Amino acid sequence: MILKPRAQGSWPQPRSNNPMLALVTSTATDSNGGARVTVRAARTGSVSITWGTQSAPVFTLRLSVAAYPVQ
Repeated sequence: MILKPRAQGSWPQPRSNNPMLALVTSTATDSNGGARVTVRAARTGSVSITWGTQSAPVFTLRLSVAAYPVQ
């Protein structure tokens, strides 16, 4: 996922509300202030990745992780 630069400054560090389900594995900020985030899901379920504090999030990504059959 890539987040565009913010006028208010850099993006805060993201965190998962359920690291057992999905974990933020890497973050990087480019020279323009855009942020790249990689999230790795370990099992099925719903999870939120939040930038900022729980009480005042800057941005929240809600993911639903589903299993799919392998062909």
